Amino acid sequence: MIGKSLFVGDLVEWTALDHEKDAAALSAWTADPHFSQNLFNKPARPYAVHEVKKKVKEMLKEADEHHGTYYYAIRKKGSTELVALVRFGWLSFTHQGGRLFLDFVSPEAMQTYSTELMSMALRFAFMELSLHRLWTEVAGCDTESIQLLESSGFLREIQRREAVYANGKYYDELIYSLLKPEWKARQEAEQKQELKQEVMA
Repeated sequence: MIGKSLFVGDLVEWTALDHEKDAAALSAWTADPHFSQNLFNKPARPYAVHEVKKKVKEMLKEADEHHGTYYYAIRKKGSTELVALVRFGWLSFTHQGGRLFLDFVSPEAMQTYSTELMSMALRFAFMELSLHRLWTEVAGCDTESIQLLESSGFLREIQRREAVYANGKYYDELIYSLLKPEWKARQEAEQKQELKQEVMA
């Protein structure tokens, strides 16, 4: 882990979110009701470029003033192409906790970049932000996100019945969390496995 870049991986690189340059791409993303609701915290609808530009500018200004949220634009490595957004919100440095938000431009982008991006996000949360507990919410119908969380070590701790309305149906809302000692134990186990494989090779 030592020597690894916090913001540059094999497939993606983390950059600042630019309300001017990224507004057009994010406007297209608001066609996804889940992303639209997460970004604006209002009933889902597609938003025009100027609306997104104004909203993102406000969000970044508030984050800069209160230090309660960190936003990152995730781009394809060596490109300006936006493939995902990472947000660390609801940060409480007193209790060393925070919420993780991950949004991808498409299901294909999630398949391609989610494993590396999640690994980088966890390293940033626990090593750079010094969090003890990282949590997130997911709808029960979002099987891809559930699989990603569980394969990354998150544990389901709360299930709120029919708390999410999507595509004409009600779904349970699931709360997942990961603690820093759990993450560190997984890192150590993976490193031991890698060393074992190197010796056997």
